[in-house]
Amino acid sequence: MYSVNLAQLFLNRDDHLFRLKRAERIKNVWNLLFFLLVLTLLTYIWMTWLGLGSDSISPNMTALNRVEYEFQKAWFLIGRVGYALLFYLFTLFITPFIFWLFNDVAYKKIIVLQMNVLLILLLERITWIPLMVYAGLDWYVSPFSFGVIASYFTGLEYVIYFCGTISLFQLFVIWYQIKWLQTMSHTRKVWIWIGVLIWHLLMWAGAAALSYYDLLLHNLIIR
Repeated sequence: MYSVNLAQLFLNRDDHLFRLKRAERIKNVWNLLFFLLVLTLLTYIWMTWLGLGSDSISPNMTALNRVEYEFQKAWFLIGRVGYALLFYLFTLFITPFIFWLFNDVAYKKIIVLQMNVLLILLLERITWIPLMVYAGLDWYVSPFSFGVIASYFTGLEYVIYFCGTISLFQLFVIWYQIKWLQTMSHTRKVWIWIGVLIWHLLMWAGAAALSYYDLLLHNLIIR
């Protein structure tokens, strides 16, 4: 029996991974899943309340009356909540499924891995808030990402977005996932490295594509 303790999986990783690897039953998973769901929703609601990401509706403010504008803001909030749910489900259930397909680790144990990954990703999003509010920096030019460096070498939006998705938080997640899978799985280390890196490259490319086409849509709305 192993009771999941996310803090100890960070602070005392080797000991708790050893216990988790030997565990036949895992408890406290559902409680933590609910806690992380609430934390994810609150993070995105907070970002929405501060107006982060509301560029698509701001240009229409002068053309709408008060009721119409508030209605658009409500739909924007609903959309952000929906995105938060997708982000939560993708991180905690889709990514573990992909890793489970190629590693001899129980699916439930990989979900435990992704719980800590979700905390890291939420922390990254929280760092975006002061950068956007006080410095006017969007997420892809965060000082923790490589988007700033890319912007000095190219003006191609997609390249900047792609490099912007690669951050110190993302690199830490890759290291954490690889070390975790190497401890829990008998899969050869080289295949773990290749699998994790390819998966992140695909996610970075997808996130950059979504941001790029969102920018095109935003420009069309303004015009």
